[in-house]
Amino acid sequence: MTRLVVIAAVMLMTACQAVVNEQPSSADRLISGFAPNLPPAELTAQCKQQISRARTAFAGLESATDPATMDSVIGRFDEIGYDVQSILHTYHLMAVHPDAQIRDAARACTTQIDDFFNAIELSRPYYNRVAAIAREGLTPTEAYVLDQTLQDFELAGVNRDAQTRAQIRLLRNQISEIGKTFNTNIREDIRYVTATPDQLAGLPKDYIDARPPNESGEVKISTEYPDMVPVLTYAHDDALRADLRNVARNRGYPVNEGVLEELLGKRYELAQLLGFGNYAELSMRNKMMGDPTRASNFLATIRKALDGPLQREKDVFLKRLKKIDPEAEQVQAWQFAYLSNLLRQEDYALDSKRVRTYFTYDRVREGIFQMVEDLFEVSIEPWETETWHEDVETYQILDAGEIIGRFYMDNHPRPGKYQHAAHWTIRVGVKQRQIPLSALAQNFPKALMEHGQVETFLHEFGHLIHNMFSGTQTWAALAGMSMERDFVEAPSQMLEEWIWDYDTIRQFAINDAGEPIPESLVKKMNRARDFSQAIGTATQVYYARLALDFYTRPPGSFDLDELMKTLAEAYSPFPFVDGTHFYASFGHLYGYASDYYTYQWSLAIAKDLFSRFEQEGLRNPATARDYRQYVLGAAGSQSADAFIKDFLGREFSVDAYLDWLRSL
Repeated sequence: MTRLVVIAAVMLMTACQAVVNEQPSSADRLISGFAPNLPPAELTAQCKQQISRARTAFAGLESATDPATMDSVIGRFDEIGYDVQSILHTYHLMAVHPDAQIRDAARACTTQIDDFFNAIELSRPYYNRVAAIAREGLTPTEAYVLDQTLQDFELAGVNRDAQTRAQIRLLRNQISEIGKTFNTNIREDIRYVTATPDQLAGLPKDYIDARPPNESGEVKISTEYPDMVPVLTYAHDDALRADLRNVARNRGYPVNEGVLEELLGKRYELAQLLGFGNYAELSMRNKMMGDPTRASNFLATIRKALDGPLQREKDVFLKRLKKIDPEAEQVQAWQFAYLSNLLRQEDYALDSKRVRTYFTYDRVREGIFQMVEDLFEVSIEPWETETWHEDVETYQILDAGEIIGRFYMDNHPRPGKYQHAAHWTIRVGVKQRQIPLSALAQNFPKALMEHGQVETFLHEFGHLIHNMFSGTQTWAALAGMSMERDFVEAPSQMLEEWIWDYDTIRQFAINDAGEPIPESLVKKMNRARDFSQAIGTATQVYYARLALDFYTRPPGSFDLDELMKTLAEAYSPFPFVDGTHFYASFGHLYGYASDYYTYQWSLAIAKDLFSRFEQEGLRNPATARDYRQYVLGAAGSQSADAFIKDFLGREFSVDAYLDWLRSL
C-alpha cells in the first residue's frame, strides 16, 4: 500500500482529500462527521456519484497541458480527494454498523474506491505529470512529497506496459475483495461454549451475576473478549478454559483456509509481476525495515535475547501448574492467564480481581481524556452528531479553544461488529483546510475492566491522538499516519507507559466506595509488570514469523496447517494444539500481511522514544510539546528515522529494547 493511495486496510485507514472545483470555505466540509445511517440504496447512489465525479476530475488532471508544478499536479490531486473523502467512512461502516444491509452497501462502495485508487497508481499520464515537476525552488517537504510520490508510482508498477498494468490493477482489486471476505468471515464467526454454574467458580461475582443460567441450567459463553478473557483468567475449571480457547482458535475455519490460500496466491502473483521474489519483499520496500531478510534477522535477535528469560518463566509456570496437576509436563496456552493470575497473587501479592474493581469504563474513559488533556495541553469535550448505534460516543479536541479534531468511540461488543480493537482514520487533517476525524472500535465491558483492557484502550487512543495532532501538513499525501507503516504502532505503544504511572491512574482508578487505588497496589502492579513478558514476547515473535513465512514462500509449496505447526513448535512458548487453525482468524494476515514484525519493531522504537520522557519526566510539558511537534505532528513529512532523531537528538537504536528483554 503506497502513500499515493493512502488507504491502509483494516487496522488503520488514512486518505488524501480536498474539494473538486471548490475552495474549502464551508465549515461543514471542514469539520463535520459523516451520515452513518443512509439507507443502503442512498449510500450506493452517493458512492457511485462521488466516484464518477472523481474519475472525471482525475481524467482532466491526466490530460492537463499547463506547466507541471506542485500546485498544478499534486495540489490538484489533493483537490480530487475531497470527492472521495465523503465516502471513505464506508471502510469503517462495513466493520461496525449494526445493519447488515448497510454493511454490505458500505463494502460494495469500498470496492469502487479501491478500483479508483488502484487505477490512479497505474496512471502513466499522471505519473508523467508528476515526473515533470521541476525541483528548483522546492522546499525540503515539497521535495519529499515529490520523491515519495514517484517512488510509490514506480513501486506500484506504473512503468510496466499497458497489458501488465491492467493485470496489476485486476490483481489489486481481487486482493482487496479477498481480504474483505477474510475479515468478514472472522468478524461474523462468533462461537460459543456452554458451562454449568459450578464451572464458573473463580470468576468475579459481577461476571457470574451478569450471566444467569438458561432454562437448561447452562451458561452460554462467547468468544468475544468481554466473555472470554475473564474465563481464561479466573475460571478454576481447566476443561472450560481449554474448550473456550480452542473454540476461539478455530474462528473463521474452515472457510478462511481457502480464502487465505487465495489471498497468499494473488499477492505472490502480484509481487512476481512487479519483479519481486515474494510479497514480503514488495511490502517491505517502502518500510523502515526495508526487506524480509532484515526482518527475519531482527526477529531472530529478539528471540535470542529471550532465551534465558523465557526458560526461567516457563519453569516458574510449570512448577506452579504441578501444584494443581502433579502429572503435568507442559503449560498449555489456555492455562497461561490463569496461572499468571495465581502467580501474581502468590509471588507479588497482586490480586487481579481487586485491581479490576478500580477500573470502571466511564471513569477509565474520563481518566484517559484527562491524561491527554494534561500532557498535551488540550481539552476534550462532547460533540453532538449522529451515530450508528446508541453505544457510540462522540467528542472533539480543542487547542486554545480551537477545534483541532473530532472522533467517534464504539467501545462495546455486539453481534456483527469488529471483534478486536482498532482505529480508523476517517479523515486526515490538512493545515488550514480541514480537521482530522477518527473512529475507535473496541470491545470493553460497560462496567468493570481488566487493567489489560485499560492498557488496550490507551493504546488505541494513542493512534487516535496521532491522527488528531498530525493535521499540521499542507499536503494531503503527508498528513495523518502516512509515514512508513512499521512506525505507526510506536506512539500508541509508548503511550501505554502512562497506565502504569501512579500519578496518572490515581485520578480515575476509583472503586465504588469512592476510594482511589492505593499507591501500594500500583507498586505491586509495577513489580509484577514484567512478569511473563518473555512468554508474551515469544508469542508475538511466533505470530510475526508465521506472517513472514506465509508471505516469503511460494504458494502451493507448503500446507498452511503443517507450516503453522512447525513454526509453533519452533517459536511458540506453548505446545501446538492439534485441530486448531489460528491462521483462519489472524486478521493481520490481510491488514499487515507479512509485516506483523511491526509490533516488535515499533515497541523497540517506543522504548527508545520513552527514554527521553523517563529522563525529563512523564509530565514534563516541554518534552510533551517536542514529542507532539517532532513525532506526532511530523506525520509523513520526512522519514521516520529523521523525526525520531529530531526528538531524541540521536539515531534510533534497538538497544534499549534488547536490554529490557534480557533483563526479564
